[in-house]
Amino acid sequence: MITITGYSDILSAGPDETIEFKVSSKSAQAFTAELVRVIHADPNPSGPGMRMEKLDHIFSGTFASFDKPLLPGSFARVARVPAAGGAGLTVGARIQPTAITRGDQCVISQWNAARGTGFALLVSENGVEMRLGRGRGQPVARLQCPAILGAKWYDVWCAIDAVAGQIEVGVAEVDHRAARPLLRHAVYPVGEGAGTIQGNAEDAIDLLIAALDDKAIRGAFFNGKIEAPFVANVPPSRAAATATATIRAPRAEDFERADLFAAWDFARGIDTLKIIDIAPNARHGELVNLPTRAVRGSLWSGREMCWRAAPGHYAAIHFHDDDLHDAGWATDFTFKVPRALRSGAYAMKIGVEGATDYLPFYVRPEPGKPTAPIVFVAATYTYQAYANYARGNFDASLRNRVAEWGAYPHNPDEHPEVGLSTYNRHSDGSGVAFSSRLRPMLTMRPGFLTFDDACGSGCRHYIADTHLLDWLEHKGFAFDVVTDDDLERFGAAILEPYATVLTGTHPEYHTAATLDAFAGYQRSGGNLAYLGGNGFYWRIGRSQRVPGAIEMRRTEGGVRAWAAEAGEYFHALDGEYGGLWRSSARTPQQLVGIGFTSQGPFEGAHYRVLDSARKQPGGWILEGIEGPLFGDYGLSGGGAAGFELDSTESVDGTPANVTILARSEGHSAAFGPALDALLSHTMTRSRAPAETLIRSEIIYYETGFGGAVVSAGSITFCGALSHDGYSNDVSTLL
Repeated sequence: MITITGYSDILSAGPDETIEFKVSSKSAQAFTAELVRVIHADPNPSGPGMRMEKLDHIFSGTFASFDKPLLPGSFARVARVPAAGGAGLTVGARIQPTAITRGDQCVISQWNAARGTGFALLVSENGVEMRLGRGRGQPVARLQCPAILGAKWYDVWCAIDAVAGQIEVGVAEVDHRAARPLLRHAVYPVGEGAGTIQGNAEDAIDLLIAALDDKAIRGAFFNGKIEAPFVANVPPSRAAATATATIRAPRAEDFERADLFAAWDFARGIDTLKIIDIAPNARHGELVNLPTRAVRGSLWSGREMCWRAAPGHYAAIHFHDDDLHDAGWATDFTFKVPRALRSGAYAMKIGVEGATDYLPFYVRPEPGKPTAPIVFVAATYTYQAYANYARGNFDASLRNRVAEWGAYPHNPDEHPEVGLSTYNRHSDGSGVAFSSRLRPMLTMRPGFLTFDDACGSGCRHYIADTHLLDWLEHKGFAFDVVTDDDLERFGAAILEPYATVLTGTHPEYHTAATLDAFAGYQRSGGNLAYLGGNGFYWRIGRSQRVPGAIEMRRTEGGVRAWAAEAGEYFHALDGEYGGLWRSSARTPQQLVGIGFTSQGPFEGAHYRVLDSARKQPGGWILEGIEGPLFGDYGLSGGGAAGFELDSTESVDGTPANVTILARSEGHSAAFGPALDALLSHTMTRSRAPAETLIRSEIIYYETGFGGAVVSAGSITFCGALSHDGYSNDVSTLL
C-alpha cells in the first residue's frame, strides 16, 4: 500500500507561474508539504548519497488528507442524455475483442445502477447478452454461442420489440468475402411489462461505450476494438431497409435518421478525445483514459498506411481495461514560483504518519533571461515514456537493497494501479502507445532504484541525471534548467542565450520541435554537450488537445519492447509517422555526431584514450588525462562506458571533421549490436563486421556555425563523475 503519493499538473514552471499539486493520503491525519531543492537523488551510500536542500521557509503547509482512487480502464461517455428506447430499441456495434475469455465485457450501456433500469449490450466467449433493468429485477436474454473467438471482427446487436414482447440478440462474423457470413441469433419472449423495460424516458443518464457503469461498479471494461456503435429507438423489424436477421446484422444505415437515437463515426476526430454522433440529435461524447485511435478498422485493406489518407479504414477505437490518462484528482495546494528562486531541480516533499513521497518539478528562468552560462535540458519526455515501467525484477535482492539504503520503497511491479509504461503491454497483449504525467510516476522519484546493480546504484533517468547536477554543484558551475516541455513551448530561443547546453544520461524521446530546438541552437553558434547514450532515438507525438500525454508507435525497426501492428505506424495525436527518428531521416549522428550502436546489461567498462587525438581539434579536452585507460569506475554499472553505447557512423551523418578522443573497450560478451544499425546479422549499415558496433566513442567536432559538440556516447558516463571525491579522469574531461 502507498500511504501518500501524488503528482503535479506540470513538470516545469518559470517565475510567477503556478504549479498545482494533487495528493492522495490514506491517513486520517493532515499531511505536510514542504519545498526542497534536489541536488543528488541517488541513495547509494558509496556515493554522495541523497542530497536535498530544505526550503520550507519558502513553502510549507499542512493540508487535509483525502484518499483518492486511481481508476484505470478506457471508455467513451455521452453525458446526461435521455433514456433510449420507445416502442423498441436496437443497439449494435462492430467489434474485435482481444481478451474475450476475461468474462463479461460491455460494448454499449445506459445503465442506471441506482434504479436498476436501463440496458447493456455485453459479450463474452459464450456469446452476446442483453441486460435489461426493471427496477430491482434484471431480466437477461443470453445467446449461448461459441461464435466469438477473438482476433476477428464481429457484428453484435440486441433489440427489444415492446409491441411484440420479444428480445433479440445476435452475433455475425464479419467476412467481406462471404455473401452469407456466419450468424447466430436468438429471440426470447419477455413476458408482461415489456413496454417498461427501458426505464423512464425523462431520465437523463450517461451512455457509455466499452464500460458498464463508471459511477457505481465501474467494471466490465471492453478489451479490443469497437467500430460504428449505434442505438436506435425502434426494433430491427421497424427499420426501413433492413434485411431479415438471418442474412446480416442490423446497422445504423438501416434505420431512418429520425429513428436513430445516436450513431457514432469513430473515423471522425481521430486526433481528438471526441466521439462524433452523425445522427440528428448530435449526441457527441468524450473519451476517458485515452484509448488508442488511428488503429486498423474492419475495412482496412493495406492500400493506405496513414489514417489521414483513409480515415474510414481507421474507424475503430482500441479500448483497454488498464488505460490511464488523467487520474483526475482534485488540487490540494498550489505553488507560485517566486521570482527570486533559482533555476534548478525541485520537489514537494509530502508526508504523513512517517510515510514520505517527493513530487519532482523544475524551475526554469524567464525565456531570454538566463541566470547562468550553462543550461541543462531535463529529458522529461524520456522520464515519462519510462514512467511506471513494470520490469518484473523487483525481487528479494532488490528489495533488500532498497531497505538497506532507505531508497524509494514503491515499485511499479507491485502497483499496477498507477498505470503502465510505453515499455509494457496492455493486459490484452497489445503495446502501450501512450504515457501520461497526470498520475503518480513512481519511477520519477528521488531514491528510486531500477536495477540491482552489483557494481553501482542501478539508477536511471531522473535519478541518474542528478549525477550530473550534483557534479555541477560540487564544481561550482552555475547552471539553469529547462525541460523538453520548455523546448516544445519556446523552441531554440530558450537555449540561444547560453554558452553551453548539456543533456543528461538518456535523452531518448523527442518531438520534431525538441529536435528543432537543439538544431536551431547549434545554428546560432551554441556549444552542445551530449552526455548520455541512445539519445535522440524515438519519435513521439503530442497534442494540445490531449494534455499531459505523449504517444509512441514502435514501428518497423529499432530495439523495441513491442511492435506496432502493420498499418498503425502514424500517431493519432499529431498525425505524424512514428518510430525511430532514423526513419524520418533525422539520425542522431546528424545532430550530435554519434548514434546508438550497442546494448548490453547494466554494467560499465573503461575507455582508452586515442593519443593521436591530442594534436587534433578538441585534443585540449584530454589535458590532465594521462591514459591510456580511464573510467573503470562509477555509480552506474561500475564503469563510464556501459549499458547503451553510441559511436560514429559516417553513413548515418557523422561529420567528417569529428575527433574521436576515446573509445570504450572491455565489454562483456552479453553486449550486442543495436538492431537498426544492422543490415543483417553479420553486417552493419557501413558494411563493417557487426562486432565493430560494440563501442562507445567520446568525440568533439566544430559545427561550422561558431560552436562545437562534445558527445560522451554512454548512458553510464555521468555515473563516474563523483568517483574518488569528484577527482577522476571523467570529471577532469568534463
